[in-house]
Amino acid sequence: MGTTSSVANEFLKLSEHSKSDLTNMKLVKMMYIAQGLCLSILERPLFDDDNIEAWKYGPVIPSIYHEFKHFKSDPITAKSVATDSSDWESFSEPSLIDEEDKKIVKLAWNLYKDTPARELAMSTHRSGTPWSFTYSPYENNIIPNSLIKKYYDKFVNNLENYLKSA
Repeated sequence: MGTTSSVANEFLKLSEHSKSDLTNMKLVKMMYIAQGLCLSILERPLFDDDNIEAWKYGPVIPSIYHEFKHFKSDPITAKSVATDSSDWESFSEPSLIDEEDKKIVKLAWNLYKDTPARELAMSTHRSGTPWSFTYSPYENNIIPNSLIKKYYDKFVNNLENYLKSA
């Protein structure tokens, strides 16, 4: 299992290799989707060091949003940097080690790399999504992994059925 920083860096690496821009909004939506895919396919979280919250414009991973918010809607041009809480002088650029985690990130990337950030935002906070069941105006409520898993179990099942019939 990775950390939010290592998952973010995997997406940023894929973005760099494919020469496809990744904004803060798109990154947090892709991370949310990857978490859902991992919960469904591998039956475990991709990351658990940060909660996913229901914000006004959809699901957000707060630590990643805050780390990259200075980019605003511009492409992210830096990597996520983790600190060792026991030594604030020690910084590193974490990366995913687990091959299954990398496959999940790559699956999310391949499914949505060409989808504009605003479209991802709209699709992740429409009626019937985990966001829609937990969002309250003026509150940033945690979206439980159990709710995300239930939603992505249906998504993965529909995807599998589609691929079988194609």
